[in-house]
Amino acid sequence: MPASLQPAVPANILIVVDPAQDQHLALERTVVSIDMLGSPGVEPRPQLHVLVAVDMDNADTSPRNERIFRNNEWLTEHIVEPLGRSGLKSSVIMSWSSDWYGSILKTMESVDAGIVILPLMQHPSGRERLFNESIWRLLRTSTRPVLITQPGAKSKREKILVAVNFQTHNEDYQRLNPLIIDRGQWMADMYGAELHIVNAYSDSLHHPDRSRLARESGVDRANIHTRVGDPEVVIADVAREIDADIVVLGTRSRASRWRGNTSERIITRVECDVLCIH
Repeated sequence: MPASLQPAVPANILIVVDPAQDQHLALERTVVSIDMLGSPGVEPRPQLHVLVAVDMDNADTSPRNERIFRNNEWLTEHIVEPLGRSGLKSSVIMSWSSDWYGSILKTMESVDAGIVILPLMQHPSGRERLFNESIWRLLRTSTRPVLITQPGAKSKREKILVAVNFQTHNEDYQRLNPLIIDRGQWMADMYGAELHIVNAYSDSLHHPDRSRLARESGVDRANIHTRVGDPEVVIADVAREIDADIVVLGTRSRASRWRGNTSERIITRVECDVLCIH
């Protein structure tokens, strides 16, 4: 990949923390990832911005819920100290808005965030993950990459799986393919990780060209996985088989607010973190 096309380290990273949750996945994953990078000589070092805002659509906001009350000790332990361990410049922004999605967009613009990192909430029962309306809308409208951190996912970045659709005739996805591969290759280089590519297809008449995939991506053919089946099933299966630490996939904006698209189904099927490229 030419140096001029390589994604740059974001100057500003927006991390979303819901104080009504006990675990703060986005902040924890960011601090660990930065520590894993060490000092690769990348300048300038990014600045971290933490947005503290309650997702009121998925939280009990009644005074009966003890998690709604947080004091200065909580702020120090869960926000200030982890930011200090990152060794980077940082800021904390608090929002009292009932519009969690709107707060994220507003803050993303005000800090000029190059990437947004937020958690996929865990249901209080612990039996399912919550893909709420705010996350859905953000994936559909954000012009910046969005990293969804999953409950129970690993923090390491040793195997990166990028999901492409090389047989598509849709121009949007044709433009997304090189962006997804470039981001995956950049992450693999940054972390010294192994890069894999997965391409699902519906039938033998729409089989992706493995030679072209290898040639255009520079990825070893042994790390290219082409399989027939629904994308969400194929991607989740390959991610599990290779023990992927993160899946990189593409999303595109739509006027419709209907739920249930492929990106959502993939995110709720895989057990690792997911980076969505618009």
